Amino acid sequence: MRLMTPSRRKIYLLLPTLAFAGAILAAPVPDAEMAAAQAALASAERSQPSGDAAQMLAEARQDFALAQAAMAKRKFKDAKNLADRTAAAADLATATAHLASLRDEVDRKAARNADLRRRLLVVPEGQP
Repeated sequence: MRLMTPSRRKIYLLLPTLAFAGAILAAPVPDAEMAAAQAALASAERSQPSGDAAQMLAEARQDFALAQAAMAKRKFKDAKNLADRTAAAADLATATAHLASLRDEVDRKAARNADLRRRLLVVPEGQP
């Protein structure tokens, strides 16, 4: 049976610490991605989404909560992916809300134009 020398024992005790440090260094903290996701959520909330856009915003909020939980558990790769997904979903909610707003505006203008056309086509009584 071979005995472990003190130097060799130190090396074996340091290996798990070095492996953990390497894992932390390999996955940088996604602060920029989290900030971008939060900004995208704020922008989506300002767009006052309704319907499909509101559902997309709710899903983005859920993804952001999961990203925050991953950050707390120091699962930085998962947090980065979830933050990116949050930002994309929030941007989509913003665009969908903007599209719905523009469609409503077009519908209002089309209704106004139809009303004006009806008024122009009505000939007052007593006129040829």
